[in-house]
Amino acid sequence: MGPWILGSLRKLVQVFTGGGSAEAVALGCALGMMVGLLPKGNLTAAAISMFILATHANLAAAALSGTAFSWAGIWTDPLAHRIGSAILTEPAWQKTFARLYELPLVPWTALNNTVVLGSLILAIVLFYPVYRITWLLFHRHQNPIAEKLREYRVDKLLAGAEAVANRRMKS
Repeated sequence: MGPWILGSLRKLVQVFTGGGSAEAVALGCALGMMVGLLPKGNLTAAAISMFILATHANLAAAALSGTAFSWAGIWTDPLAHRIGSAILTEPAWQKTFARLYELPLVPWTALNNTVVLGSLILAIVLFYPVYRITWLLFHRHQNPIAEKLREYRVDKLLAGAEAVANRRMKS
């Protein structure tokens, strides 16, 4: 296994054994979902990423959630395009978007792109359900999973395997 896979597995184990609160993990998952669903390379995704760093969100949960939802984003793009297209072609909103795009930073947000705008709307709508479901699952299952992981010393095994894989990659 590559070092990046082992590192990701170790971060997943740390989410459960690190003693983080259910709120921090749920916030990390929900914000990671937002970054994952959005196309990258625009100010909108960068701003949400910076927001993750500025809050008490669990960074490992945000990274894992963002990675998972980036894969899911492939399948949500057609829906996001329809949502964004419906908003951008609405006559009542066209003057507002035209005025916004005259401002200095707004063009970098890429909100004139139907997929970016639709993905942002979809992510906002899904934020609370993802937060709530993650909070319920983590709150309910953190302690039993953490006990099993500590019993088998999974975190130490993964850290050792990652160190060996890193050493082999350097050789």
